[in-house]
Amino acid sequence: MNDKCDKKYYLTLLNTLMTLAIALISLINQTIYTERINQISKYELMGQDIVTIFISVVFLFIIIFLNFNKIQIKILWLGCLLYQFYIYAYYSFGGVTSVFYLLYIAITGISLFLFFFILSDIIKMQNYPVAGKKYPRKSLSIFLWLTVLMVTIIELQELVIKTIIDKNALNPFHVFYVLDLSIIFPLIIIASILNFKKSEFGYLLSGISLIKIITILPAVIFNDIFHKIYQGHFIDLTFDIIAFFITIIGIIFIILFLRNIESKDVSSTSYNSV
Repeated sequence: MNDKCDKKYYLTLLNTLMTLAIALISLINQTIYTERINQISKYELMGQDIVTIFISVVFLFIIIFLNFNKIQIKILWLGCLLYQFYIYAYYSFGGVTSVFYLLYIAITGISLFLFFFILSDIIKMQNYPVAGKKYPRKSLSIFLWLTVLMVTIIELQELVIKTIIDKNALNPFHVFYVLDLSIIFPLIIIASILNFKKSEFGYLLSGISLIKIITILPAVIFNDIFHKIYQGHFIDLTFDIIAFFITIIGIIFIILFLRNIESKDVSSTSYNSV
């Protein structure tokens, strides 16, 4: 059980309860969302709400019942916080308007600052993960690099066509391209390089990157499933299949990752150190 006297614990718990409540209410009543420029938004948001509910429930279990002082659990916390930041930054900057819009902004900020506060604790205490003998270092780096390369090519292709060739205006739906190409993908590339070089900080970033991959891609699949149900056709079945296999491989890697890392033996390491 975590030390419940720590402010970061309570703030993380509150943030996750908010994401769970908002996603549940939004899934039950999709009419709370204001109509947007892109026509697929309601199916996109249904899929995202389902994934957010699942991630929030899992994160609540981790927060309440698992020991934060273990590096594996800290990495899970950081990965879930990065998911919360990414989704609600997309909602905030993408103009996904609803009665909860101010809470979207709050969750975005809280998630980001909690992420950096916890990361700074790990850096200050030098409490990085240590790789075991069966740690899949090379294969994990290749997986991270190839995943980013594949999705980057897909996203850049669409952006080049829209902004350079056709010279069309972008709508709020495309905000996630900004998050991907300017923040998330560079983070994953850095993680893959440092991981390959046997950097302990690289091991930490690799675990966070894996969680980011396996939490965001299922939403893409659910979005298209709902589009098929309500509109009779998939938007991009090929990418759905790619996303499915990347997610499955990512789940395998995160299991191997968590089984083959351990906390560095740092004396007096404590969640209340900062």
